[in-house]
Amino acid sequence: MLRIQGNKIVDNNGKEIILRGIALGGWLMMEGYMLGGENIPETRFKGNLAKAAGVEILEEFIWEFRKRFITEEDAERIKKLGFNCVRIPFNHKVIDPRGMELLKQAVAWFTKRKIYVILDMHAVPGCQNKDWHADSCGEMLFYSQKENQDRYVDLWKELSKVFKNEEYVAAYDIMNEPVTQDLETLKEAYRAVIKIVRDQDDQHIIFLEGNMWAQEVEFLADIVNENRNNNVALSVHFYEPVEFVFNQDSSLKYPGVVKGKSWSKDSIHQKLSSYAKYDVPIYVGEWGVASDAADRGAYDWVKDTLKVMDDLKYHWTYWTYKSVKGMQFPDGLYQCSAPENILAGMDKIAAQLTSDKKKFYQHLDTKKFNLNEKVKQIIS
Repeated sequence: MLRIQGNKIVDNNGKEIILRGIALGGWLMMEGYMLGGENIPETRFKGNLAKAAGVEILEEFIWEFRKRFITEEDAERIKKLGFNCVRIPFNHKVIDPRGMELLKQAVAWFTKRKIYVILDMHAVPGCQNKDWHADSCGEMLFYSQKENQDRYVDLWKELSKVFKNEEYVAAYDIMNEPVTQDLETLKEAYRAVIKIVRDQDDQHIIFLEGNMWAQEVEFLADIVNENRNNNVALSVHFYEPVEFVFNQDSSLKYPGVVKGKSWSKDSIHQKLSSYAKYDVPIYVGEWGVASDAADRGAYDWVKDTLKVMDDLKYHWTYWTYKSVKGMQFPDGLYQCSAPENILAGMDKIAAQLTSDKKKFYQHLDTKKFNLNEKVKQIIS
């Protein structure tokens, strides 16, 4: 089992391990843009599908999607790509007996191949931010409602009981991208999860994400210091400059100037190296780029960011493994490049499910997606 030694992650033999991998985004935490549709939360996505195609088809879709979008064949692909780690984002609503079996199955696939798994609660009870990727429909009630905070801690207790002895579970990423001014409540929640996990005699590494979409970590300094010998480390996300990385302005280039600031490998290093002062392992849980910016330096950005992280000995998982190609946000290493045939928004999905379900479900398989060879050559 991995553990922290100073600012390094080491295995049982004391050998340093650098986690380098990819996120399985969109699988157990659906995101509309990855399926070629509106950027809406999972809850609304499912509600729209139920209205368009019926509740029975929705329920069938959920489990067929989960069964097909990521399979053991994908675990083998990831092994052959040379990654030693995957991050599995999941909605807290997945944590029921059937959903837990999915997580256990995934851990078994990757354990078989000696690939480490980071379990990432991507959407927490009540929502930790107001964005679609927290499954929020515009409200953020985690920080104001104690029942949500208690449920969050209880869920990590359940997860810890199940996975505490799993050697190839590298870490728990206990909350994705919190956004709040109530830092004390967030810190209390983090401390409560650390305690409940350790109370299960579970020594897995715990990653704490910074505030403001995993950017600001200063407020976590005291928790880090309290847990110097308790396998606690920091996680940040890197999508800067966001206007370029998220393809918000098609006139922007890299290297180049964004909002008056020059961005290059040096500025990426300046930003990322600022986290090293905490003297704990730093895990860049998300980083990636929209392939539509390929002719404007997107792959140079990937190369430079990777070089900086490797020089700093940071751990990382690229966002993401598979998605529809050509959307605004960072897309997949594997890309569905002909969404007009299947993944082109809710109406298209509903129509296909009611007319030719077999064809639709077949197109969820990764073999129907195209590998982005340029990204592969850089990161694998």
